[in-house]
Amino acid sequence: MIGITSWENDLEKIKSLEDPDKKIKLLMENFLSTFSLEEALLFRYSPIDHLAEGIFSATAFKFRSITSVRDDITTIPPIFEAIQKRNPQYYEGNDFHLYLPRKYVIAQTENALLVVPIIFNSVVIGYFLSTKFKQKVDSQMLMEAELYTKKVGEILFTYPSSKKKDEIKLSKREYEVMRCIAFGHSSKQVASLLEISETTIKQYIKSVMVKTNTLNRTHAVAFLYQNGILN
Repeated sequence: MIGITSWENDLEKIKSLEDPDKKIKLLMENFLSTFSLEEALLFRYSPIDHLAEGIFSATAFKFRSITSVRDDITTIPPIFEAIQKRNPQYYEGNDFHLYLPRKYVIAQTENALLVVPIIFNSVVIGYFLSTKFKQKVDSQMLMEAELYTKKVGEILFTYPSSKKKDEIKLSKREYEVMRCIAFGHSSKQVASLLEISETTIKQYIKSVMVKTNTLNRTHAVAFLYQNGILN
């Protein structure tokens, strides 16, 4: 049985960090060690349009950005099932390869897949994937993973921000972009609506994330609503 006290203490320490990138990397290191995994991938997820965006792939020795990976999760049954059920799912056998896009680098010799949704207030905001295990995945591990990622959801969505409402000033265009994102439009759709390039849209979103000290576009929208900046 995994030592709950140990990972809870570790997550409390990570929760106090201010640097978002360092926070995510330490969370991934902790996820790998807690569940005896050789590699894991972390994705953010938008429940509005079922869009997943890659963040990092991690092993004990290396972190790799996977921000180029972007998928409609409704087209990937194993992941979508875990998100719909809102709890970890473990798949064995070669069949799961048939449902994963080619850009997911998973060797055909690997015949198991672990999908662990990250949950905040019963809403899935991201998920971990893994196909490399140091020990057998059993029902006890899946139960521990469910408890674990609810704590991770709290850390990723509600970590303290040093920004105050009065310090945040959005430009007219930043405001327009974030309103469109809040309505569930993708970057491509926002670019079409506002008649500017998709690259420029992404730059506006990143600018707002910096101003609000948030981790992703979903978190930024929530922060803006909570502070009365979007209304």
